[in-house]
Amino acid sequence: MASGGEDPSKAGSKPTILLVDDEESVHALVMAVLKGHGYPLLRAKDSDEALRISESHDGPINLLITDVVMPPFMAGSELAMCLRMLRPEMKVLYISGYNANDLVLDEVEDASADFLPKPFSPDVLLEKVRRLTGEPAAH
Repeated sequence: MASGGEDPSKAGSKPTILLVDDEESVHALVMAVLKGHGYPLLRAKDSDEALRISESHDGPINLLITDVVMPPFMAGSELAMCLRMLRPEMKVLYISGYNANDLVLDEVEDASADFLPKPFSPDVLLEKVRRLTGEPAAH
């Protein structure tokens, strides 16, 4: 199991999310919001760790939430491309303090991904996650 994550097999029917960001404050916010709403989370600090988690995780990973810019290994778009070779149905939510670049925008336009600029509110994060995973909106 990934560091800071919960056992996804015990989480019921909620989609499993892999969070990859090298900024601890982003990790803390995203984890608090999504765990608080019952999402099983896998956590990685960089793309190298995310690839290892994906390879060792037996169940589905329904959504990748990744920073666009992540030194030192590979960018978020490269990570998503690698992970989608193993998990083609996985959706992607890119987060960044920078504007979306052309690579990310191509995916966002075909609805396989979305972009969330930093800083973001918990409500906007939840709305994006629900839309990408096909979950109904909260009432």
